[in-house]
Amino acid sequence: MAAVAEELEHGIPGHASKKAWANRLQQWLKSRGVRFEAEGEATRISLDSGVLVEIAERVGGGEGFDVVVSVPLPGSGEEVGDETLAALRDAFELVGLLGGELRYELDDSLPGYPVLRIMRGFEDPERMVDALISALDRLLSR
Repeated sequence: MAAVAEELEHGIPGHASKKAWANRLQQWLKSRGVRFEAEGEATRISLDSGVLVEIAERVGGGEGFDVVVSVPLPGSGEEVGDETLAALRDAFELVGLLGGELRYELDDSLPGYPVLRIMRGFEDPERMVDALISALDRLLSR
């Protein structure tokens, strides 16, 4: 039954990637039981703390890929709690483990639901996957 499900998953147009690096990441996520969605090379990873990690072509154009770590922020001071602090800790620990130069964006387009996006660019997708798997492995193992 599992073989049939996997065959169907790979048969959905636009779902499973044909790129070895994206397949390697998606297989690793499956093996660790991490929730994710994939559409081709684009992969969205949901961490238990509420942090969303997205892998996609370079944000704003250009060559390469970005790992985009999104953290939902509280819309008011009354909403700040342990969940907010855990999400921020996970996000900054993850990008710290990825290393390299970071870019930031605050999305406050939905009133009351701001999101902090932290982006780390990579030219080489294989190196990106290596760094992301290593960082996620350390984060999930603590």
